[in-house]
Amino acid sequence: MKRFLLFLLLGPAVGFAVFEIREVLSGRIIGGFIGFLMGLPIAYWFGLLPSLIMWGEDWFLEDKIGLWPKVLTSAVTGYIVSIAMLLIWTSVPIPLPQILTFGLVGASQGLVCSWLSGIKPKGDRDGGRVSEA
Repeated sequence: MKRFLLFLLLGPAVGFAVFEIREVLSGRIIGGFIGFLMGLPIAYWFGLLPSLIMWGEDWFLEDKIGLWPKVLTSAVTGYIVSIAMLLIWTSVPIPLPQILTFGLVGASQGLVCSWLSGIKPKGDRDGGRVSEA
């Protein structure tokens, strides 16, 4: 449940923050503070499907590989999924460098959420299971 909530609630927020940083660094600030406030709900709307795909991939690999390989695969999955969603949903041609940098939005989202979902509390070596002794 923790993993699902992280990807669902935190994922689009991280992606939106990276998107805004990307926009500011490229010299495009759209709408100022009001644009920022209006962009957050839109980020959740468009970031929901990629977040669910990354959550599924992260959940599937949880017990199969270690934390850092899983974090890396989630970042790569996020990169690919965010570029795919951009290409599917856009109606205007976008230059290749902008498409490739947009992948960082999903990659950062997958990286942060996968890393946070893999952190175990200290002393919790068996994943929270109660052993019967």
